[in-house]
Amino acid sequence: MNEVTAGLPTLERAPTPTLRPSKRTSPSNWGDRMFQVLIMIIVWVVLAIFAVLFVVLVSGAWPAIRRFGPAFIVRSGWDPVHLDFGALPFIAGTVVVAVGAMILAGSVGLLTAICITELLPRWLQNSVAYLIELLAFIPSVVYGLFGLLVLAPLLQRTVEMWILLHLGPRLEIFNGAPYGVGYLSAIVILAIMLIPLIVSLSREALLLVPKSLKEGAYGLGATRWDVVWDINLPYARNGIIGAFVLALGRALGETMAVAMTIGGGFSLPKTIMDQGYTLASVIANEFNEVSSDLYLSALIYCGLILFVITVGVNILAYFTMRRLAGTRGFKA
Repeated sequence: MNEVTAGLPTLERAPTPTLRPSKRTSPSNWGDRMFQVLIMIIVWVVLAIFAVLFVVLVSGAWPAIRRFGPAFIVRSGWDPVHLDFGALPFIAGTVVVAVGAMILAGSVGLLTAICITELLPRWLQNSVAYLIELLAFIPSVVYGLFGLLVLAPLLQRTVEMWILLHLGPRLEIFNGAPYGVGYLSAIVILAIMLIPLIVSLSREALLLVPKSLKEGAYGLGATRWDVVWDINLPYARNGIIGAFVLALGRALGETMAVAMTIGGGFSLPKTIMDQGYTLASVIANEFNEVSSDLYLSALIYCGLILFVITVGVNILAYFTMRRLAGTRGFKA
């Protein structure tokens, strides 16, 4: 104590009050515990549905699994009379239709999303995006009717005849009979169905690009193409990949529209204009024709294969996106 503070009274320091968690913020609060229990129940219910679905498919396909084994995947025969089945033509058809539709819908959808976000005026962007997204609400059976009654005859008279005359003599894959219905019609109608999904999700990803990055690039003399290629696409890469993965999942499992436009055939596809089946469409078309337990088990086996393919594609995409999540991928 110095001379300045000698005559002043000594102030005792008040004890620090002990803070106790209130009932509203306590982890043991009844409402919080009920919320945690509810969330855990929902998570386990979802996992249980996934597990039950897998078990039901395996149990239903077990007679065919025991009869044909893994060779069912590489067999090409489908003879209900002699009970000889193989899923290779349907797996090949699924891959052809899904990949073809993704190439067509992915390129058109991504370019459309870029056009909406970068080229159209602001007052027109939301209206155009809304009109495109409306296409996603149309039922798949309506798309199937459109493809069967309008698109298939149109392709038969125009596109398929042109392909047959100009590309058929050079490449065997285009040297097929122009039936109208077939793989080409299924690819086109499925691509039309996927475009709204890709446009909507890709546009949302592109809208998340910070304006400061684009304005800085324009200030340094970058062109619009430079900004789209070097700023927008790398920044929105994960969202665009997610859009493509969701679209691919729908392409693999789409049933009615594809079943109505792909025709029908049990052989491996040789040309883009052949008729055939996908894993989903063969189940839809042949389920009412089941005449034996083994026939039904073979169709369920096809469903199990489709289930495994879809889950595998999504798991692969998930880990791919996790690897890409750490970097934005900007070019130096």
